Amino acid sequence: RHSGTRGMASPRRRFTRRVLPALLIIEILGLGARVGGGGDGGGYGAGDASAREDLTRLDEDRISVGTTPSSPRVRAGLRDGTAIVDGTDPSPPPIPPRAASKPPPPARKESAGRAWNLGTESRGTRAETTKSKSTELVAGIAALEVDHSTHAADDEAARAIANAGKQTSGYADALDTSKIVFATFVSNGFHEFMLNWFEHTKRLGVDNVIVAALDEETEALCVANGIPYHSDKDLRYTFEVMATGGQPLHDPNAKVTMEGKAFQQIGALKAAFLLFLLNRGHRVLVSDVDTVWLNDPREWFERDDLPTRTDVSVSTDCLSHEEERRSRGCWGPGFNTGILWLRPTAPTIALMATWRDALLTTSDKFEHDQDIFNKLLRVEDDGSPASFAAVDPPLGVRSTRSSFAEADGDGRVGKALHMRRVARGIVLGALPLARFCSGQVYFVQRLPQRLGVKPLVVHTTYQFSQARGKRQRLREAGLWLLDDDAYYGRGPRFVKKGFIAMLPDDQPPAELIADGAGVEKHLAAAAWYRLAIRNLVAAAEATGRVPVLPRITCVCDRWWGDVLPSCKIPGSDVSPPFDTCPQDHIMNLPNMERAGVEWREWSFLDRVGEDARGSAALARLGGGAD
Repeated sequence: RHSGTRGMASPRRRFTRRVLPALLIIEILGLGARVGGGGDGGGYGAGDASAREDLTRLDEDRISVGTTPSSPRVRAGLRDGTAIVDGTDPSPPPIPPRAASKPPPPARKESAGRAWNLGTESRGTRAETTKSKSTELVAGIAALEVDHSTHAADDEAARAIANAGKQTSGYADALDTSKIVFATFVSNGFHEFMLNWFEHTKRLGVDNVIVAALDEETEALCVANGIPYHSDKDLRYTFEVMATGGQPLHDPNAKVTMEGKAFQQIGALKAAFLLFLLNRGHRVLVSDVDTVWLNDPREWFERDDLPTRTDVSVSTDCLSHEEERRSRGCWGPGFNTGILWLRPTAPTIALMATWRDALLTTSDKFEHDQDIFNKLLRVEDDGSPASFAAVDPPLGVRSTRSSFAEADGDGRVGKALHMRRVARGIVLGALPLARFCSGQVYFVQRLPQRLGVKPLVVHTTYQFSQARGKRQRLREAGLWLLDDDAYYGRGPRFVKKGFIAMLPDDQPPAELIADGAGVEKHLAAAAWYRLAIRNLVAAAEATGRVPVLPRITCVCDRWWGDVLPSCKIPGSDVSPPFDTCPQDHIMNLPNMERAGVEWREWSFLDRVGEDARGSAALARLGGGAD
């Protein structure tokens, strides 16, 4: 029970039964997110400077109940302080079932004589795992179950992977060696992202596509959706735990890991798959399933001097175009294997075989495929450092002008190409960061727009809230293609009265989000947004509508390292504020979902039809900019 305030008694009595459970849910959503610093939690695991970023992503899912500032200037509406939540309020609803994804259109026409093979016989037995798990509760619901064990090696699987290629089925034989092969690989943990990846290749009219199905569930999904796949009985993921950076979208109760032999086996399967394609003479453009091809890259890879002269070209975690231009490529930060261009040269083939074997034999449980890839390029067989020497003219100098519009001063004839001679005789290219974008470059700094460059692909890195954070960013950018009619408020499956959103000018006080506001004011603004979103969700619950989250302005970036005193990630070009800040910068999205909250992204109403926009109610929940 609670007592009403003057002038609000009647509405509060009417709202009590529906609003208070919603307020309780939102209070448990991890409101103490550490913004401008490490992982999601305001408590558990946050801020450990030595923690690996991947493990931080797992730890961010632990329960984190935040506190709210008491200063009136950062409090949102609905007079929060007057509500007293009774401990006997009903528990939040169970985790809602996954909405049905819109199936892709019929498959591309394949060569005659090829037959689907479900591959229902599994090879061998699954590897044993040591029981070492951590399970937390969020609003009384089981949260992420993380398996921190070092998994025992599956020696039988390792031998099979090392000798794969003899028991294959699928569509690899139909691939055309005269065309670039667009490839990805996936196991059961990331099915939705694979479907989204494939939809984007079809949207661009890309053919010569292949998906490595690393388990029987994935193979069956490819068959059901008409997706060209490659199956090999010797290339099977054999661990029971899912090797992903967070629970998969379709299974919120899955056990996951990013440690030990389970995660390393995924990398070895990828390397063996790529080796199979290269040995058949294919030029391969492989990208992780959490990438989106924004524009057709084939002309660039067929004609540009960089990809046609290198053995391997790779995306980087570099955040600075200025540094890239100054150093003729970003060579200091780690290379990111989420986007790889591979030509079937002898050094490339040898590198893939060495990469596969190193992943199968490493004894370091924290060593991932990307770690080993970087080491192989930077350290010779004898342990000496690679020279990373610039490639001399004429090979290392541009002889044709780039066929794509470049940033001012880039792409001119006579310019040094972003190429280096690295370990093992590899001629390595650093893919330009404004075309082959990391998540921070594309979603936060928005460097392609600032530089006037057409991006080719975005990889959803530098983000939080695991798979839900990736999907949220793609939805915000209009790049998630799997949502059905009900998501957009159409058809019989949409049972709400409509949508509810905050007025566009309903934003924190101007001084909290001004240029140079600093960490303290940014945290106050983030708290303002979370309180406003709490009230928005409560109002949506009370009125039978779906909340559309507000556009967020951040005056601090977010990073896995220490708190950023300048609010800017070291080495990035663009300083905050960012006026389209990703939702995962300040909200714990997995906890919201587990608590049964349904929502839409801030850009939703800009992309839907008039019917959905017409059903949207606008509310002032935060007091406006003043």
